[in-house]
Amino acid sequence: MLPKWSNEYSVHNFLIDEQHKKLFELANIADNMIGRQTEVAEIKKVLMALFEYMKTHFRDEEAYMASIKFPYFETHKEKHREIISEMTLLVKNMKHDFKQQLAIITEQWLLKHILQDDIRIGEYQQEILEQRRKHAKHNQEARDKMLDDSFVESEYSIQSKPENNPNINEAKAINKNSVLHIYSCMCGKVYNISPEIHAKIQKGSKIHCKHCNTNITYINDLKM
Repeated sequence: MLPKWSNEYSVHNFLIDEQHKKLFELANIADNMIGRQTEVAEIKKVLMALFEYMKTHFRDEEAYMASIKFPYFETHKEKHREIISEMTLLVKNMKHDFKQQLAIITEQWLLKHILQDDIRIGEYQQEILEQRRKHAKHNQEARDKMLDDSFVESEYSIQSKPENNPNINEAKAINKNSVLHIYSCMCGKVYNISPEIHAKIQKGSKIHCKHCNTNITYINDLKM
């Protein structure tokens, strides 16, 4: 008996998981046919449905792997080509051993590929998510530390001198009793902006982070 779909087979992508569920469903339909008297036309119909759906799934899965920069993309893609090639030969040379051919497709190719090869995609995606969580936590800790230390001149005030930062034409020293405006950027850097520079940004001036080159955006105010 073939296994049924389980969340442990997830690759953490809704579309691919839904397609895998459908392939499990088709594989189990085919498996039920193998164990009972079934018309040849019905078996052939299921076989063709599997073949067509598999091609669509492989295309979408390859696009997903490319989008997350899956390190084994080319190897995985080659396995897809092999499965499609072998399945094409079976369909073309189909005679009377439909049940045996169905068993080969569902057990040796389809489910084995999903359970062994595709699971690696999910594992890799989980590694990426974990790295992002750690990076976000690190950035948050850095922001908290900088906001708590109200007497330390910000990285922005140091880098904002005209000779150091071409994005800024003017910057003034931050006084101890002034109000600082807290800004951040896409890479998580936190900047303490003087009222003068803050006013210019609010009027439309663009200030870029020197690390990620994205515009810094206003977060809140901090009294010195």
